[in-house]
Amino acid sequence: MEDKKHPLVSVPVITYNSAKTIVETLNSIYDQSYPRMELIVADDCSTDNTVEICQEWVAEHGKRFERVEVISSKQNTGVAANLNRGEDACRGEWVKPIAGDDLLLPTCLQDCMDYVEEHEDVVVLFSRCKAFGASKEWCEYIDKVFDYTFFSLSQEEQLRRLTFEENCIPAAAHFYDRKRVMELGIRNDERIPMLEDWPKWINLLRAGVRFHFLDKETVGYRVGGISTGKPMNANQFKTSRLFFFYYQFPEWMKENKEKAIERALEDECRMYLAYRESEKRVSQVLESKAYRIGKFLLKPFHFINEILNKKK
Repeated sequence: MEDKKHPLVSVPVITYNSAKTIVETLNSIYDQSYPRMELIVADDCSTDNTVEICQEWVAEHGKRFERVEVISSKQNTGVAANLNRGEDACRGEWVKPIAGDDLLLPTCLQDCMDYVEEHEDVVVLFSRCKAFGASKEWCEYIDKVFDYTFFSLSQEEQLRRLTFEENCIPAAAHFYDRKRVMELGIRNDERIPMLEDWPKWINLLRAGVRFHFLDKETVGYRVGGISTGKPMNANQFKTSRLFFFYYQFPEWMKENKEKAIERALEDECRMYLAYRESEKRVSQVLESKAYRIGKFLLKPFHFINEILNKKK
């Protein structure tokens, strides 16, 4: 029976090698004060036992949800495609995606639903994030990266800011109307496998959506993942280039061709230098005395491993 007072909310959880954190994430969903939820877990071909942990957890706690589905990809496709699989499986009126290492604060879904009931024009809603999981300094830094004054801008100003400047809004805290976003035909851009949020924000804004803001912490954002606190690797370098040339460069060209080309060269150099700095750090590790001694001590074990593999 349909419960008009409590529309069904879908929570797609996106995982990849999340064995150490996924139970904490799932427990935070289970403990929600909101009564009607469905749980979707989309795993991107983890090499650890994430999927097994999720299946065991669902067997014990699945009755809390109106529907549960665990989706496991046979190959690693990147976060954009994985999130698409999770979101495509959702059937609720509203969707609250979450990464397999983040947390929903206890009243997250109820707070979001209270807001959208009072604001009928909401398609996408953001709220505040509470950074955790790293040093106090790092958490304070991440808190400053998110600029919540962004949400006071007009729809046109929001689009311009995300197109011509940096991404300053927290993906972990978004909540959206599934039917309206589907009608707009907007999904995560799989041309950029390792970047799911920024392209989607731009496409939603281009479609005329204005982002709303709930001034309350509803999500715990774990600091220390792939995108925080680590030097740029090859995938991140490629991701930055793809986003730049698909989404930013064409718009800059429309405004000022000479300045756009100059900016493109500057950004390309900046990203390249960041990548080279990352390579330099790796090189320093490989050339260190400690690494060379460790490699020497492990030689017999590598030799034995090779023999065993040949016998298989």
